[in-house]
Amino acid sequence: MTDFTDRLKSLVAEPSRDTPHDPARLARVERTRAEFTGQGAAIRETLAAAKEPLAALADIFAGRTFARIVIAGCGDSWFAGVAMRHALEALTGLPVEGAQALDFASYGAKIGGAGTLCVGISSGGNTPAVMAALRAAHEHGAFCLGISNTKGSPILSQFDAALMVHATRKGWPTQSTNATMALLVALGAAVAGNGEGAEGLCAELAALPDLIERISPELEAPVAAIAERWADRDLVLFTGLGPNLAAASIGAAKLRELSPIHAFALPLEEYHHYRSQKAGDPIVVVASDLASLERALDTALVAEHAGGPLLAILSEPALEIEARAAETIRLPRTSAALAPMLSILPLQLFAYHFALARAARGLGAPARAAV
Repeated sequence: MTDFTDRLKSLVAEPSRDTPHDPARLARVERTRAEFTGQGAAIRETLAAAKEPLAALADIFAGRTFARIVIAGCGDSWFAGVAMRHALEALTGLPVEGAQALDFASYGAKIGGAGTLCVGISSGGNTPAVMAALRAAHEHGAFCLGISNTKGSPILSQFDAALMVHATRKGWPTQSTNATMALLVALGAAVAGNGEGAEGLCAELAALPDLIERISPELEAPVAAIAERWADRDLVLFTGLGPNLAAASIGAAKLRELSPIHAFALPLEEYHHYRSQKAGDPIVVVASDLASLERALDTALVAEHAGGPLLAILSEPALEIEARAAETIRLPRTSAALAPMLSILPLQLFAYHFALARAARGLGAPARAAV
């Protein structure tokens, strides 16, 4: 039998542990909180630094015809691509795929050829699956562009073009994710040639850093109170539609990272095709646009029937949902294309305060039932 000791060691190299008071994990939780407060500044700096490179790319793109855009990533980088799919499609009129990088490298890169703009996102700049996705797409004639917030990393030098995200990532990703999403919108405008449609969305994007900095402190107290009430839960479900699913996925990822519990995101429709929620299971419904509200109401009805508390993240009045929700967070209205950039804020804060509340209770990873 092959000895995979070294291989396994590299696979589980995360230095923190799931014990209640693990100092490495809790230190990273605090670094995540510190980075959370810098999201507005990170978005501003990223967009400002990208102006010249994006102008040069717009000139290059003017001489090419794309049939599709693929954004390949892993983890939060994947979710960022999924989140901005709607924004890029609205800007460019092209089909856009937020692809899991290994899936795309293994299967999807074989089609599209020169008609594909393939964007690979890797915060560290050398994620193996993302690099494989870009290489495979490049071999089949795609125009390949790397995005990273690690200066000098391979993804920024080995392909047709590159863009930098100006954000730190000493904790689990918060500002690097949001700044990446902003950069993807700006890239979509460059593909579109900065037409009339791009102007409106980019103006809204430019105003978002100020809005993020205004509402984040306002969210702190109510989100901390919800986390305190839910802190003894060992499982939290998340759900959303379209861009809201990406935000829900980021929220579930933050909870898994910061607090060693189980957290999973389901597409809003798929929640209703299985008996997804058991008695007492809490669920977070991200429904920040009108397209989500009818199915989100169905979800609230089922959650009420199942006896599971519901946290509704809303930006539109939804009295019937709110009447059935144990908790509601109301965000300012923004276009559906940019909504994830606001929706992730209370979810990131929730993960932080949830982690602190569980640590205060001496709660670590869920106990396994005896076999």
